[in-house]
Amino acid sequence: MQDTNIFIARHGETEYNRTNRIQGRGINKSLNETGKLQAKAIGNTLKDKNIDHIFSSSLKRSLETAEIIADELNLKIESYTELDEMDFGIIEGKHISEIRDNLDHLHHTWKNGDTSFALDQGESPEGVLKRVLLRTDVLLDKHRGQNMLFVLHGRLIRIILSHWLGYGLSQMHRIEHQNGALYHLQLREDNKMTPVFLNGIAHLQEN
Repeated sequence: MQDTNIFIARHGETEYNRTNRIQGRGINKSLNETGKLQAKAIGNTLKDKNIDHIFSSSLKRSLETAEIIADELNLKIESYTELDEMDFGIIEGKHISEIRDNLDHLHHTWKNGDTSFALDQGESPEGVLKRVLLRTDVLLDKHRGQNMLFVLHGRLIRIILSHWLGYGLSQMHRIEHQNGALYHLQLREDNKMTPVFLNGIAHLQEN
């Protein structure tokens, strides 16, 4: 069986991204004009990658990004709530400057290994990983040997890639991301996941 190619795209920019506001599972904003251009650039760069399937979260920013890409690739989208962004609880919607202490505490706690920690009304990295694997494990098994694209969110990308690449959740900060970035991994026959490239942005700079 041939290798399974897994592409991941972070959704395009929203006004919450542009203005540095926390945008978790409970914030459901549409792309801005920059975000639409980023999605178009992703679609253009994937035209020669023979993508067989596009999977998206159920949130607008991910779905709208996936729709623009799908139009370029002439594919249909499968959307799943299990692929939604982490719920950041009480800090969602707030400007980063307002919640610097909360963010510093989160990052310190997670880096020190307590990835079960969540803010009030929010999710932990462990909780997010558990729900996303419920969906991705099924999809990867079903479409083994094919090329697939997941259109996801920044923190979710850090969580799933730190798991797939064997870093561990406490090392998820090693995964860089920005709006419209692309990742390419291969799932080999021995079930090992290897990166081809991470946080690719050349397509954004060309458009």
